[in-house]
Amino acid sequence: MANINNEESGRRRESFDFVAEYYNLYRSPYPQEVVETVIALSHLHNGSRVLEIGCGTGQLSVPLAQHGIDLLAIELGPHLAALARRNLKRFPNVQVEASSFEEWPLPSQKFDAVVSASAFHWLDPDVRFSKSAEALHPGGFLTILHVHHVRGGTPGFFADTQPYYMKWGLSDDLSFQPPAPDNVPTMYPELDQLPEFRSVERHHFEIPMSHSTASYIGWLNTDSLVNSLNDKSRRGFLQDIDRLIESKYNGEVVRNYVYEVIVAQRAS
Repeated sequence: MANINNEESGRRRESFDFVAEYYNLYRSPYPQEVVETVIALSHLHNGSRVLEIGCGTGQLSVPLAQHGIDLLAIELGPHLAALARRNLKRFPNVQVEASSFEEWPLPSQKFDAVVSASAFHWLDPDVRFSKSAEALHPGGFLTILHVHHVRGGTPGFFADTQPYYMKWGLSDDLSFQPPAPDNVPTMYPELDQLPEFRSVERHHFEIPMSHSTASYIGWLNTDSLVNSLNDKSRRGFLQDIDRLIESKYNGEVVRNYVYEVIVAQRAS
């Protein structure tokens, strides 16, 4: 894959808001065992005060709210934030604000946990850990959920998609493969060395996800790399993938993911 500069990274970070409805429809809720691990390792319970960074349309927010957590969620995209408010309107203990985390003013009251699912890697590296630490009371938890694309799933499908990634300029490596499930990169290794945090734990869950043609194309519509294409190229790429799934895989494919839960405790 080509290297991403800061300007392109910023555009990709902002791209999710332009496809907010697709995001709401096709970004699945996190698996129950992953959510339960986030809650258990963060020591969350009814009434815990939690800051969520990058809530999307509520994929993690809803199950947190269902556990009676007092949740303040921040979302960069105003359209995503509006959908999150709609999805969370039945929970009086939840508030959603449209803002970047970097510019959002921290309240004086500290949080029991700061949680971020599939969003922490988009934050400014110079700010994300220090500001998260500042938001926490001593002994509170920073919990990051990162999803790795890994090998596995429907045999041959990933390799069959690569020529289309090449064709439409999304890859320059025909032989590219995602990592094996037991060889995913270590996310945020610097967290182990930061004086603001201690007791860093990492837990991995390999989970397959079944897709119909429609749900896979819908999911691709939310992918920031795909949305870096112009409209004509994006339509062409999606049509190629649609035809591949329908013609060769009878309208259904499986992709495997490793959900990584990283938890660090705020030092005193």
